[in-house]
Amino acid sequence: MTFFYEIQNPLDQFTIRDFISLDAPILGNLHLSLTNITLYMLIAFFIIIFINIMVNKYAAYIHFN
Repeated sequence: MTFFYEIQNPLDQFTIRDFISLDAPILGNLHLSLTNITLYMLIAFFIIIFINIMVNKYAAYIHFN
């Protein structure tokens, strides 16, 4: 599995790729996978949470009159 792809077609950047895949047939054919889209959303989520924590932490020092 390589993370660096040579793009032959401009639409290749929008293909969904599985990084980690887990099949659990015991749980009713449950299929869990970590794709590139999921990874981007997790990174964005953690950045938003980090910014939210920092803003709320330092909001006590800012007084609006």
